[in-house]
Amino acid sequence: MGNAYLMFLVLLSVEGVFGAEKTIELTEGDSVKLETCVTKIQKDDKVEWKFGPHVIATIKENNVLLSDTDNALFKDKLHLDDQTGDLTIRNTRTKHSGHYEVKIGNITQTFSVTVLDAIPKKVSVTEGGSVTLQHDIADIEIYDVIEWMFEDGETPIAQINKKTSEKPSYDETDERFRDRLKLDQTGSLTITNTRSTDAGLYKLKVTGQNKAVKYRKVRVTVSESGVSTGVIVAICVCVTTLIVLVVGIWCRKKQDEDKRNGVQDPLKGPY
Repeated sequence: MGNAYLMFLVLLSVEGVFGAEKTIELTEGDSVKLETCVTKIQKDDKVEWKFGPHVIATIKENNVLLSDTDNALFKDKLHLDDQTGDLTIRNTRTKHSGHYEVKIGNITQTFSVTVLDAIPKKVSVTEGGSVTLQHDIADIEIYDVIEWMFEDGETPIAQINKKTSEKPSYDETDERFRDRLKLDQTGSLTITNTRSTDAGLYKLKVTGQNKAVKYRKVRVTVSESGVSTGVIVAICVCVTTLIVLVVGIWCRKKQDEDKRNGVQDPLKGPY
């Protein structure tokens, strides 16, 4: 085998086991890359990818061949890197959950992929208010990498890489969220002074050591700010005052007319 084979062997040995299964968890609609850890495929290396019993992609003599299952499960969804052997599955669906296996020479690596339902958690906020995006990932640990993306952006708008720093970092090039994000150690993201442009889909990615990469989605709706409570109170006071004034004027006018007509006020007796 070539150098790629030897490198693959060494990398697996460093991880402690041969053929150790890597677990990946993502949300429906996302893409996932199954990585071989090979830097470059050699000409005499044969790469074979399987989904269950089905061969879905191969590299032989530097030639890439994409296959599919009988029900066209992976139609137009696969990309095989002819340099590294990494397999990318685009626009995943729950039916793509299962066991994947790559074989390079005599070395085999397996992946357990779980694709979650695409329905994101929904939260609403009034423009100008604050909103916290929370998640249900309970096993975030000290060395995990936490990343939040917005819409289709690939650069995290906020992240914590606990391997290098306990402090969160933010994408300073994205003017939309400048000085309005706060990411805590649990992975919850708070957006302050919300704007209409903050509405959309937020994606959370948590990467840990020797465990599944986990993804979550939160859809944020930002509604226009209505009339404030103070303004409503002021309007009510004005309306009430106006009603009292109108009623008072009417009563005074009625009394004057009664006097002119000699009508007796039952409460005051005869004039």
